[in-house]
Amino acid sequence: MSLLRKRNCPECSGEMYPQLINMMYHKEHCDLHIEVISIPANVCRSCRYRIIPGKIAKYIDSLVDPLFESVNRQEDKILPTPHIDIQFPIVDRAVYAQ
Repeated sequence: MSLLRKRNCPECSGEMYPQLINMMYHKEHCDLHIEVISIPANVCRSCRYRIIPGKIAKYIDSLVDPLFESVNRQEDKILPTPHIDIQFPIVDRAVYAQ
């Protein structure tokens, strides 16, 4: 099953191609920052617009949401809020692109 498919950019109609991207996640009123590294996405060659497939986005949400909830539940701030990195291993493009 291919996670990424060939498509045109919804912003500029340019050609999109598979690429691994990094994203920083943060929420208002929370000091936690989570950087997710090597996310498969479609990226526009012209305007750089990015689309993360729904299944991948839901999986990432299932990882980061509990971390935000955990930080928000802390009553005593014993240590400063950490910066968390989640890095996926680099895989052959054929695994996620057609």
